[in-house]
Amino acid sequence: MPFQFDPKDPRITKTVRHIARDELRAALDRLSAAPGEGSLLHGLRKHIKKTRGLLRLVAPVFPGFHRENAVLRDAAAGISELRDAEVMRISLLRLGAAEDAAGLAARQMLASVAPEPPAAPPTAALAAFGERIAEVHDRAAHWEFEKKGWEALAPGLATTFHDARKRMARAARDGDDEHFHAWRSRVKHHWYQARLLLPIWPEMMSAHADIADRLGEALGQHHDLAVLARAMPDHLSPEAAVALSTRIEDEKKRLETLSFFLGERLFAEAPEALVARWGAWYALWRQEDHACDPALPEVEEAED
Repeated sequence: MPFQFDPKDPRITKTVRHIARDELRAALDRLSAAPGEGSLLHGLRKHIKKTRGLLRLVAPVFPGFHRENAVLRDAAAGISELRDAEVMRISLLRLGAAEDAAGLAARQMLASVAPEPPAAPPTAALAAFGERIAEVHDRAAHWEFEKKGWEALAPGLATTFHDARKRMARAARDGDDEHFHAWRSRVKHHWYQARLLLPIWPEMMSAHADIADRLGEALGQHHDLAVLARAMPDHLSPEAAVALSTRIEDEKKRLETLSFFLGERLFAEAPEALVARWGAWYALWRQEDHACDPALPEVEEAED
């Protein structure tokens, strides 16, 4: 099923179960269909991120959240180093396109530390990933939540939005790479949650989700550059190292400016205000759906 709530099914528990199992099954299918492809890693991590964003939406009403989130987090961490090597290669290719001292240094670094696309991911790492994902996939069929309808979604939406605003403020205050990375995590979760809720008012929600996506991409590029800066090889000449480091820092500053421009607007309102507004749209969406289909049961009676 699509990564969004079903306009024809108001049962939040059932829908969350189905979406989670679809994402995890897609990861397992991808794993079995192309176990030897280096490009596989990005797709696997994407399925996990989407599932974790979904879980955070219901976290306050889901007693099993911490267990499932930890398993998914550890599964992604098990293949993250493999993915980081490919990301560094892509970053160097982009920086190496410039015909200047920094571009030359990037090409020299690329030739020495990441000259080719990575080899097939180790079988053992992928097997361990698959085992963890299969466990969560099977348990997801029996997940139960303590609330129904909008009450099951509102607390998690508010918490994720609040955390994103808090982490944005911390990044602005301290400017540390890890704080930008932490901010990105919650931005991505909020983006996935906006996508899940897109049907409540597609015209409005699409614009919001697009901005969250742009912000997440900017913060992702910032993180990639931070990883690249830490991997600077010793054999570069001092002049080349300075040129490349300066270019990386300039790019990071540009991305920080863009991120705060987008973030200050995306997270301008209080979490309570956003939840109230989206909750009103959710209620209208359900009323309109019920009015269009008289056979559809009342929302509260239809919940699991």
